[in-house]
Amino acid sequence: MIDNTLWAAGVEAPCATVRVTLSRERAVEIPGFTEVADQAADPLRLPQRTAKAAHGQPWFMDAMEARAGDGVIWFRLDHAIIEGAGPLSSVLGPADWTHGIARPVQNAVADPNPNLTVQLFRRPRGNWVGVRAQTRWRPAAGLGTGGGILLDLHGEIGRVSMSVILVPFPKPSAAAKSGPVTA
Repeated sequence: MIDNTLWAAGVEAPCATVRVTLSRERAVEIPGFTEVADQAADPLRLPQRTAKAAHGQPWFMDAMEARAGDGVIWFRLDHAIIEGAGPLSSVLGPADWTHGIARPVQNAVADPNPNLTVQLFRRPRGNWVGVRAQTRWRPAAGLGTGGGILLDLHGEIGRVSMSVILVPFPKPSAAAKSGPVTA
């Protein structure tokens, strides 16, 4: 288990905390247990989904190909985020998009997730990671939740869940509307 907390200078509360629990797979015979056969999927038959950040700047989604259909959004990283980081690194990016996949409103609010829980019961096989997302939103309270099933091309690999905070986009200032100042 690895715990790490980030503190900002002069601030009494932590800014962020991460906890990672790693375990290795082992061959265990469970009497009477039969595994369900996984069904292979083919994301390449689905239309590509492109989304640009509302702030107009680069974002993590630019590093992934996304395809949508059959109630699943499939993601494939264009390149490894950290070489040799292991299977969890290929799942975290797609998992973090779970709450944004089923947003009720686009480009009206920011929806940061202050926590992210990913549980894998097997390593993903191949480059594609799918998310079958579910979200619940309470706009009047400024809250939501996201969760879903994580998949690879051969079936389910785990689950994801998160809390969501709804924050209205700030209104652009007059300087931002007129564009950058040039000399």
